[in-house]
Amino acid sequence: MMSARNSIYESRPFTEQRVLKECRNCFAAEPDRIAETGERFMDYFMKNATQEGVLFKTIKEITLDLNIPHQTLSRVLKTLENHKVIYRRNGIIGLWKD
Repeated sequence: MMSARNSIYESRPFTEQRVLKECRNCFAAEPDRIAETGERFMDYFMKNATQEGVLFKTIKEITLDLNIPHQTLSRVLKTLENHKVIYRRNGIIGLWKD
């Protein structure tokens, strides 16, 4: 029997393992605090994104949910954007597809 969590991830155009591996690679040169926050954000993203890989949350909502400073989240998002893991447009955060 398949768990509900596994069936959700199987219907998405991305895999949790691939995204987390890319995330770790992005933050390899960053301080541990930023790398840890990056992984926390990606875990949050995976749990709250739509099946299409889009997160409809504001930066303020995310910082409150994760209890992290705005500046730290901005640095994490910028790093993920630079490595083409995510994109930001008009109030959404999306995951680049393979």
